[in-house]
Amino acid sequence: MAISNKINQSSNPEKRRFNIKYVIAEIFLITAGILIALGIDNWNNDRIEQKEVNNYLIEIKKELENNIKWSSFWKKNHQKKINENKRVLSLLDGNHRDSISVLKNLLDHINRASTQKPSVPIFEEFLNQNFLPRIQNEELRRMLSNGKAGLAGADIMDEFDKQEVRNVVKPFMMENINYGQIYYSTLKFEKGGPDTDFNNLFENLKFYNIVNYRGARLKQQLKSVNFNLLWMEKTINLLDKELNSK
Repeated sequence: MAISNKINQSSNPEKRRFNIKYVIAEIFLITAGILIALGIDNWNNDRIEQKEVNNYLIEIKKELENNIKWSSFWKKNHQKKINENKRVLSLLDGNHRDSISVLKNLLDHINRASTQKPSVPIFEEFLNQNFLPRIQNEELRRMLSNGKAGLAGADIMDEFDKQEVRNVVKPFMMENINYGQIYYSTLKFEKGGPDTDFNNLFENLKFYNIVNYRGARLKQQLKSVNFNLLWMEKTINLLDKELNSK
């Protein structure tokens, strides 16, 4: 309306041309003001978002450092199970029926699923917020992207391991072994019931294959644990450099 009034103030052609120039200049100034305001708003939003990204990086570093503290436990736990697995295979291969008492104490490792995935809920939240592209440091961005792929792979392996125990190992154990007659680390079963024919296990191909397969799975998981630990150590170093540069 104000612009229309400016144009209609005079019917004089020269004055009208002057007013048109004035209107164009006014439009330019208004447009420039809007663009500047939008630019300031975008800059402020970027600054706020970048601050949020930096806060995530601080917490991710703490999260990874906490996971590193558990590294020796993860490795020892998997290595212990691998050693138990080798011992069982050695007893079966050598037909050491006089060592059934030893065998009873070693079967726990095949009956429980393991995990190699680190507990990193803050990092996963960071990924879900799609903040990864906001990382300016290319090396750090690539390392965090590798971690994203590693977590996805660990999820697949963990789920496969759980299904294997649930669908293959447990059914065999339920049909062939009295839980009250073997060592089990997390549950304490009552004694009694039918006796397990442990001698039959030495000639049972399915049992041998289950034990052998579980051993191969544990070795694969240990490699994944070692990879995740190496990734966490490298990522922590890069996070240190990135945060110290702020």
